[in-house]
Amino acid sequence: MEPEKLQELAADNRQLETQLTKRNQQYIFDLKKSFAAANFSEEQQEEALHDMLPTLVAEQKTGKTARQLFGTVSEHLDAIVNKPVKNELATKPVLMWLDNFMFLFGLLSLISGAMALFVSRGTQQTATYGLTAIIVASATGGLLFYFMYVFVYQYEQPGADKSKKPKTWKTILILGSMTLVWFLIFNGAIFLPPALNPIIDPFILVALGALALAARYYLKKRFGIVSSLSGPRPQ
Repeated sequence: MEPEKLQELAADNRQLETQLTKRNQQYIFDLKKSFAAANFSEEQQEEALHDMLPTLVAEQKTGKTARQLFGTVSEHLDAIVNKPVKNELATKPVLMWLDNFMFLFGLLSLISGAMALFVSRGTQQTATYGLTAIIVASATGGLLFYFMYVFVYQYEQPGADKSKKPKTWKTILILGSMTLVWFLIFNGAIFLPPALNPIIDPFILVALGALALAARYYLKKRFGIVSSLSGPRPQ
């Protein structure tokens, strides 16, 4: 970091510190001592402080303390030291959505194709869902699962700032609304006329589903895409 930028960062931190309550000032004082004991450079200290001070100043107005927001001094220091290396591609929205899309498309295609193959439907085998319905359900469902990561799962990752997590009622309202919209879109697509929602051979549908899941596996390995379909990874 350039010296001028570091000076600006330090000045901003000092200004924020003057707005802290006595208890939170003591927390920052103890944290700085821990930084020194851990041989943090000046740049590392100022960056770590700048990551937390704006949140602390804002949240203390509601009566929250630094300990409530970030844990004990030793816990917060440990979270900073063991913070995972950020891979920007891993959480790029378009890649996370694509990961969800391929998972849902593969799953729905396999289910639809398998039901057509193993469930008797007279003398003709037909897939449960049309191709357009599967694509629409996968695309909109992929978006829903991405927002689950945005509003919930990203704050459960190691080292995440849980103070920025939306209120529970807000999360439930947003995700519940999106789930309802997804359900309505999916079920509406099912009733599209065959010309717009073709029913394809179940063997082809199963093959497409398997191909989508295989492609998803490759891309996750290639780009390290974070899954938005599950909670935090085990340490």
